[in-house]
Amino acid sequence: MAQSRPEFPRSERRPNVIGASARPVFNKATFVQDIMELMPQSDLLSRLRKDFKEGDVLLAEKNSNQTLYVILDGSVSQVKEGEDIDAKIGMQGPGDFIGLLSFQSGEPVFTTARASSNVTTLALNHADFEIFLNKYPNISKTLQGLIFSNLADRYRSVVNLHLEVALLTRELEKERNQLKKAIRELERTRNALISQEKMATLGELTAGLAHEINNPASALLRSVDYLSTNLPAMAERASALPDTGLVRYFFEAGMKREYADTAEQRARMKELAAQFPHLNRSRLRVMADMDKEVFDQIKPLAKKEQKQEMLQLLLDAFQSGVFMNGIRLSTSRIEYLVKSLKSYSRKSGKEPEIADVREGLRETLQILGNRLKDIKVTIDFPEIPAVRCFVGEMNQVWTNIIINACDAMSDKGQLFLSCGYEEAEKMIWVKIGDSGPGVPDKIKKRIFDSSFTTKTAGGEFGLGIGLAITLGIIEAHHGNIAINDRDGGGAEFYIALPAYLL
Repeated sequence: MAQSRPEFPRSERRPNVIGASARPVFNKATFVQDIMELMPQSDLLSRLRKDFKEGDVLLAEKNSNQTLYVILDGSVSQVKEGEDIDAKIGMQGPGDFIGLLSFQSGEPVFTTARASSNVTTLALNHADFEIFLNKYPNISKTLQGLIFSNLADRYRSVVNLHLEVALLTRELEKERNQLKKAIRELERTRNALISQEKMATLGELTAGLAHEINNPASALLRSVDYLSTNLPAMAERASALPDTGLVRYFFEAGMKREYADTAEQRARMKELAAQFPHLNRSRLRVMADMDKEVFDQIKPLAKKEQKQEMLQLLLDAFQSGVFMNGIRLSTSRIEYLVKSLKSYSRKSGKEPEIADVREGLRETLQILGNRLKDIKVTIDFPEIPAVRCFVGEMNQVWTNIIINACDAMSDKGQLFLSCGYEEAEKMIWVKIGDSGPGVPDKIKKRIFDSSFTTKTAGGEFGLGIGLAITLGIIEAHHGNIAINDRDGGGAEFYIALPAYLL
């Protein structure tokens, strides 16, 4: 006969969370129903019952925890608390556990648990947990199974994060290869066009396109290099956290970041430097890019020197989102330029879209960020009607004009962008001005000619490349473009387009 396994006295047994007894069907609703039905006739369950009113704190962040809460009714929110704002992490309901990790490990509570409604719980300390397992063996099997399932869900979330990082890394490599392929294809198309005598005039156009593609190509390669280097390390640090929701929040916030006024951004950095003298410029620069809602969530971490590791992780997540968005914009821009060059001699069948020109202007500013690093950008974008246009072509217009403004100022000066709506003519308008040397009247008459450029030897002004293309796009959209002297010096382009009114 096989010898039986020795039995330990019940007083020496410890709760068995991971074991053979953790294998029943884990049904939260059934578990809660069983507890609620037994509670009226059970002194133990009645004693373990603990009620909270809406707003009550079950567990406070950083405190030690000797109680495992099982929610029987109501909902509890998990928040990561700061001095000025609370970051919501998740919401738990009947059958869920509060304080599981800190209860089992003895580590301080990582997030604050607060009742979002009136809440009924089963509150178990370590001694009560042992008694509960012994007194209600059938229910305790489900309880242990639910605990095991909860831990498995947390593990799966970490694994999923790693899978997402692996997928992003693969996509980044794919984008790199597509970029190389696009550049080779552009070069082949360029050489073929130049070789045709009847299309000799496309030489200037091709040079302009090659000039334009340098900016998104550089931005794309820079973004790919940054993310390839930083994403794996960031994911490894994030996987050590009990919850990666905050990291994901800052990553998505970075992807949604809008281009900010340069002057406002510099002023913001100066303000942050005074407020957080212990932070270096690279961190302040990233924080200055955040809008108020995102900044308010990271502010408590920036104040505490002992939270610098967590601060850097969230800043890296935000910056990764910014670069990921730059990849999306740059890839779309390069794809459009290549297609435009290939289909130049034939009419495109793509339908125009209803779009807000301000979005295209902001995207163009973001792509050209490297050219604008020493230029003060001032924007004034009030609400205006949408237009019916080919978005890629309009972005090409903004790119051409802004690049020429940068060339005119030798990449140092001021750039002014504004827009408005002429109700009488039902036209929206965009003005793009610079603080450069301006344009003489004799050049203004020829500046939109396809064969004209001032970038030849002895040219005095950085204007000309791409402006013939710009004129053609504007006229195809039933609009008009003009160049004027700007009040205060420099040149100003005025573009008018028909508004799309319902």
